[in-house]
Amino acid sequence: MNELMNLAQSMPWMAIGIALVAINLILFALKITKRLIALAIGAALVAIGIYTGVIDAPVALTALTPIFFV
Repeated sequence: MNELMNLAQSMPWMAIGIALVAINLILFALKITKRLIALAIGAALVAIGIYTGVIDAPVALTALTPIFFV
């Protein structure tokens, strides 16, 4: 660990570059996570709407229901 710290102190631009890359990777992961959470919430709302009857179920979905309940 001391060797890595000595290397980072001897090349400050490399340390700054590594820090910026790490920050960008973290922000990229958060962006993907936000999108997945929004997608999951939207899918849950659609499923609840179809289940309660607020949204009419597509014909293809109603045609497949006997297959799942055999």
